[in-house]
Amino acid sequence: MKASRALSEFFPHSYRARLLALVLCCPLLPMLVLVGWLCTRNGIPPERLLFGVTVGLGATLVGTIVSLLLIYKLLDPLRRAAIALDDYYSQQKLPTLPESGDDEIGRLIRGIDRCLRGIDAGRRELERHALEDALTGAMNRRGSEQQLAHSIAMAEGGESFVLFVLDLDNLKPINDAHGHDAGDRVLVSLVDSARARCLGEHDWIGRWGGDEFLIGLRDELGQAKGRIRAWLTALAQPQDGVPAVQVSAGCAHYRPGQSAVELFREADKAMYQAKFSGGHSLVCHSQIRSPSGLDAVYAEATGQQ
Repeated sequence: MKASRALSEFFPHSYRARLLALVLCCPLLPMLVLVGWLCTRNGIPPERLLFGVTVGLGATLVGTIVSLLLIYKLLDPLRRAAIALDDYYSQQKLPTLPESGDDEIGRLIRGIDRCLRGIDAGRRELERHALEDALTGAMNRRGSEQQLAHSIAMAEGGESFVLFVLDLDNLKPINDAHGHDAGDRVLVSLVDSARARCLGEHDWIGRWGGDEFLIGLRDELGQAKGRIRAWLTALAQPQDGVPAVQVSAGCAHYRPGQSAVELFREADKAMYQAKFSGGHSLVCHSQIRSPSGLDAVYAEATGQQ
């Protein structure tokens, strides 16, 4: 990079001129010096002439080697750009590319950097739309599945994780009484309220479908239940033109070795226990005392045999 900066002082706008200068000057300069020296000498003894030619050829060889090394250095920005492209392709890792002046290589490097950053921004936006629920801004079902798998992987490393399945008890009455726009506002308000009152930095909420949501809390069971209960109590109070919301919630605490499907089914069944018991309550899987008919209701609702 030092060689490139030094040559850029003489050829600031042309990378080709830098290469030509190296190729011409480094090998030819020693020969030109030798020719000039010979032209100023008359009657040189053969042994001194041989010595001068040998020195000239050696200097030319050294100059050629130096020119090749400098060309190698001049090509360093291209190598770094190639590595950056490979890294982004394999790891989606944005590079820090060198500033290389205003010549052809400098413009190429800056163009590559702009293109990579534009591609990365577009990729992130597509991922966001692919994983985000368009109405509420919560994760959609696919995003929820990914977050659940990630949370379980973290829990395998020793973190505590509690999954909540929530179903709105009174969304249909709200839609019937106030219109579907009011129902949409309720769903949006629920997500906003969860983020403001309930979710921590590493927690998440996803819309599983319709008026059913998942919440994942990286917390101990007792503290997680307390956070959800306080939040559900706040939801039950009408505010800012949003009707009061009643929610049936079920939770399950992750146990080592559980799969995402098993954990979800435990939390989902606990939510059905809450609904079966009259709704507007929170039940954890460990608290289930199945009343007669709950298993059949759950099996019918989920399509299980």
